[in-house]
Amino acid sequence: MIKTRISQMLGIEYPIIQAPMNWISGADLVSAVSAAGGLGTLGPNAGQKTPANDEKEVGERLRSQIKKVRSITDKPFAVNIAIGMGDAKKFSDAFVRVVIEEKVPVAVVSMGAPQVYTKELKDKGVIVFQTVTTVKHGKRAEAEGVDAVIAEGYEGGGHLGNDDHTTMCLVPELADAVKIPVIAGGGIVDSRGFMAALALGAEAAFIGTRFLATRESDAHQNVKDVVIKATGADTIVLGKNLGVSMVRAVKNEFSQKFHEMELGHAPLGDLYNLQENHAMTKPGYLVSRMYPTFCLGDTLQGVVSVNDAVGLIKDVVSARQVIEEIVKGSSIILCRFEDTGIQRK
Repeated sequence: MIKTRISQMLGIEYPIIQAPMNWISGADLVSAVSAAGGLGTLGPNAGQKTPANDEKEVGERLRSQIKKVRSITDKPFAVNIAIGMGDAKKFSDAFVRVVIEEKVPVAVVSMGAPQVYTKELKDKGVIVFQTVTTVKHGKRAEAEGVDAVIAEGYEGGGHLGNDDHTTMCLVPELADAVKIPVIAGGGIVDSRGFMAALALGAEAAFIGTRFLATRESDAHQNVKDVVIKATGADTIVLGKNLGVSMVRAVKNEFSQKFHEMELGHAPLGDLYNLQENHAMTKPGYLVSRMYPTFCLGDTLQGVVSVNDAVGLIKDVVSARQVIEEIVKGSSIILCRFEDTGIQRK
């Protein structure tokens, strides 16, 4: 397998990073990915089944997941810190405190400016990766001292920023603009996407949806069933008119209605009211609609967040098998180049 600055920095066998997914990337998935040679990442509300509104409780829940990972594997892993806005910042503050206290080796920071936590984390010896969706934000993150930037392209399933910049274009542009390593995310589910990311200038792949459909994922079985049946034509992007990060989701009753209202330039109040029309969602926040989906199995009125390459996922396998298939497939691709007379350097 190809070695990169990322694999060397982290001390991992393969430059494959499991992207954090709210509610469903808990200790079982994270430890399985790390034990198989990649880097697992605990997501927000990792491994939980019920919401919590107290920042201390949220922090202790994360601590229990960190300890569980370490009880399963001694390999490196990461924790996602999604920067909270306004009153919600108390939750990300709690995550930072726990990450530092537990000496977690890597933090994947998202949903906010790099200057918020980078220095605090790095001063305590934590490796910091910052997610970005534009070159401007990548250069800013580099200036703040992050160790690598994660380029999240428009094909992704989670937070897509407010731009329609594809992985194919964003990754090489960002790789040319910064000196620190670039990690490619958005639409990568197999060895072809992995090798394409490296060819574009990335030094690791950031993969979420493929790991969603694994046995160790905490996603409800209804969600896994939807993922393995879906095609790329079955996804839709929501939230562009809300002024927050967009989300790519499988088309269902909720997402299609929401999209129709967006196209019809519905008032923001009506869009927020539609989001809130579920017993387990919070006002004005699309991703909160993921809770009834991922945890309760509501695949009709919830948000089934997936990337645009979901059609390439045909089965639910182990996290180790995902990594092994990427590694094996990458070797086959390299051999194909050699067979056609294209020499590696």
